[in-house]
Amino acid sequence: MEWEFTVLNNIQGWRNDFLDRLMPCISFLGYWGLLWIVIMVMCLAVRKYRKLGRSLAFSMIFGFIACNIILKRIVQRMRPYVLNGTVKLIVPPESDFSFPSGHTFFAFSAATIIFIYNKKLGALAYLAAFAIAFSRLYLYVHFPTDIIFGALFGIVIAVISYKIDNMLFDGSRRLKSGKSV
Repeated sequence: MEWEFTVLNNIQGWRNDFLDRLMPCISFLGYWGLLWIVIMVMCLAVRKYRKLGRSLAFSMIFGFIACNIILKRIVQRMRPYVLNGTVKLIVPPESDFSFPSGHTFFAFSAATIIFIYNKKLGALAYLAAFAIAFSRLYLYVHFPTDIIFGALFGIVIAVISYKIDNMLFDGSRRLKSGKSV
């Protein structure tokens, strides 16, 4: 854990007025997966993008249950600012546990799903995901391993969600048409 405080404290050395205003805004996009939920709803509303929207919905639902309801409560890792009270927070303190980062999970899960369907938009989504993940370190609300595992977990859940969506919807169409699965 010492190396994680070293990383966080080094990032604190980058603090300035511009980033102190920007990082909470970037982080806000990740609250409750807000940005990704808006994108999911927009995709579900347009027939051409409905499959993408369904995959996003599966990954958001599975991830929320696994990440926010199960893992955070099992691990119960304190946030960095709780363990190092000398850092001045520029955002209100979080009310839940630190591991894994839910912001990062949702961002990387959504970016992975989007990338599966559209490489160019997916690359942009990954840029947003990296920005959201970094903002959580800058704001001193997550440890680096919270971010790393949130990203990895998001990618894994996204791939599983995509496959489940294909099994449930594409597989049922093949069965109805008489083609083998």
